[in-house]
Amino acid sequence: MNLTMKKTMIASSVALALGAPVANAALVTNIFGAYDWSTDRANFTMLTGGGGINGGTNDVAMAWNGNGFNASSDYTGPGSVANVTATSTTPFFNYTWTAHDIQVFTPGTYSFDTSLGGGAPETAIMTATVGPTQLGMHMLFDWNGNFNLDVFVVATGGAVFGSGVGASAIGAPCTSTTLNCLWTGKGFAGGDKLNAPDPTKAWMLASVDGDADGTPGIKMVPGGAFPGFEANFNANLTPTPDAVVPVPAAVWLFGSGLLGLVGIGRRNRKS
Repeated sequence: MNLTMKKTMIASSVALALGAPVANAALVTNIFGAYDWSTDRANFTMLTGGGGINGGTNDVAMAWNGNGFNASSDYTGPGSVANVTATSTTPFFNYTWTAHDIQVFTPGTYSFDTSLGGGAPETAIMTATVGPTQLGMHMLFDWNGNFNLDVFVVATGGAVFGSGVGASAIGAPCTSTTLNCLWTGKGFAGGDKLNAPDPTKAWMLASVDGDADGTPGIKMVPGGAFPGFEANFNANLTPTPDAVVPVPAAVWLFGSGLLGLVGIGRRNRKS
């Protein structure tokens, strides 16, 4: 399925699939159909409080099972039931980063107690509103001995990330006076810029301004390694049909045996 088809499918189904915010916690399954979604070239762009590029990478491997949560209570700290994985081979300022306990959220307003992470000394409440045709993603972020930093991303479909033009290094032309730049530096598979994303190309899921401060992303809370910074993830995901669990041959044999016994029983009753 090409990107145009994916965008068309999302545009036509997102309102029906996501609908209005739901008050009671329940898993929303198969948001865009019975598919799993994945990529090995998702984008990570970290912006400063002023909106300039701080760093990023374009080799994020991401996988999502296509389902979503719809209540803040679905997050219970480390060990929550997650439905997304995201990994990268590119260090962030010389240190490997990891993201875990990643959950996709459907439209609604959410509040997360950042002290539940139990790693970095975050204490504030992180709030986020996911619009009617958007998806949210909450995760815990580890970097350089700072564990369980809360990150929330609000993403919309078929949109360009920000308004700036990316740079291959921190600094000009993406500075605090040029807002919302896409990281186009270290690309897929070890810094190959040829695989870096086109800043003018629309993403299937593009990070947007989730806290109305004029910069894409949602400000990370005080107490962690990046207070006021805004982590953004952008992705063009490829769908694959949900796996159908094969029925073992022994089950079929067992079933046929039961049918045989039923037939014998009926014959005995007739005689």
